[in-house]
Amino acid sequence: MAAPEGSGLGEDARLDQETAQWLRWDKNSLTLEAVKRLIAEGNKEELRKCFGARMEFGTAGLRAAMGPGISRMNDLTIIQTTQGFCRYLEKQFSDLKQKGIVISFDARAHPSSGGSSRRFARLAATTFISQGIPVYLFSDITPTPFVVEALKALEWRLRPSLCLKNFLALPSRRWNEKALRKLLTFLIRKYILEL
Repeated sequence: MAAPEGSGLGEDARLDQETAQWLRWDKNSLTLEAVKRLIAEGNKEELRKCFGARMEFGTAGLRAAMGPGISRMNDLTIIQTTQGFCRYLEKQFSDLKQKGIVISFDARAHPSSGGSSRRFARLAATTFISQGIPVYLFSDITPTPFVVEALKALEWRLRPSLCLKNFLALPSRRWNEKALRKLLTFLIRKYILEL
């Protein structure tokens, strides 16, 4: 967890705290080894890029380069984000465990970190399933309009669907860009930073 502002922890102490936590939690051997290598090399500049700030949601969802650290897209940040998103959705939709969610993915991949949209979709699906939420996971690369059609086929009455980085969609209320950014930033701060 990032040190709160005014906590008295210096930048290097906070960086050491973030990387130590990462080493305990990351189960992806590629990103774990990348962080260990940066620590062994004493590469503080690259470690600051990886751990300087938790990534935030942008106009189209969670966006960052794939790689190790809290500022990048990787297995751990996807699982944490999905856990927070799941907690929020359970509070907002009383029928979530009956209706479930639809997940799709695109072609993006980053072989050196093992990250890909397909892998992240599977991790997100596993996270939702572990919480008793049904998941409808597309089996191949899928354009976003197909997700909307899947939701219609499942008889979810939608205004627009809420899509998160092209791999999550669920029944939602009406969202505009500003409201979506506020919601997703709240999720990161409230549910993920408190893990």
